[in-house]
Amino acid sequence: MKTTVDATVLKNVRATLHATARDPLLVEQRFDLAKFSAKTFTSSGEELHILGHIIGPDRAEGASPFGHGSDEAVSISTMLRIGGQLISSSTDLFKDGRTYAAAALLRQLVEIEYLAWAVEEKNGEGERWLRSDKSEREQFFKPAKLRKAAGQKFRGQDYGYHCELGGHPTPRATLLLQNNPNSTQLLLSDLLGHTGRIWEHFVGWAKESQYGTPILSRTPEMRNKFMAWKAADPLLGLPPPP
Repeated sequence: MKTTVDATVLKNVRATLHATARDPLLVEQRFDLAKFSAKTFTSSGEELHILGHIIGPDRAEGASPFGHGSDEAVSISTMLRIGGQLISSSTDLFKDGRTYAAAALLRQLVEIEYLAWAVEEKNGEGERWLRSDKSEREQFFKPAKLRKAAGQKFRGQDYGYHCELGGHPTPRATLLLQNNPNSTQLLLSDLLGHTGRIWEHFVGWAKESQYGTPILSRTPEMRNKFMAWKAADPLLGLPPPP
């Protein structure tokens, strides 16, 4: 029975990819949303960095090794700006047909999602991350550590999938060296999914922070654009990799 179900699922996935991955309007919508998201991450991160550097008690109390007003706010700004560059660069690579290189950056974005979950979930995680040395990051902020802390929220198989296809040089990477538009659009859709979840984690942090305005002020437009994409793109309905 399982073999029959798996074959049916695979057939449906292929049919959906064939019908929608190359649809010109959907392709344009995916790329436009990715570019918009990259700019939004970057601009909110830059604004938040200014606020976090100037305003806050950490500098006066001697708590910030860097002389920031709020190390927590600066840590979020750093994650946002890293995320903005990853989204922008991977989108450019997808558009140029360099799918393997784009997938490598996508794996990095998955790690930003783990960090975004951590700073939303627990007060002080952002400043601890910013102040951490390599040993502390190995102990507290490695992807495997964060997945374990998150319980069932993140699937280890998904991270392994990204590592196999774009994180490490493996034979499976040949799937992405064929410049197949179906693979490109499927991964671009995946990138957008991670991007939207990352933003919502930062929204959760922003709602509880006096520094949240750069994120919250941009959230209505972000949500409207993501809702429009989700309503239009059938690729979102595909099952995750086994």
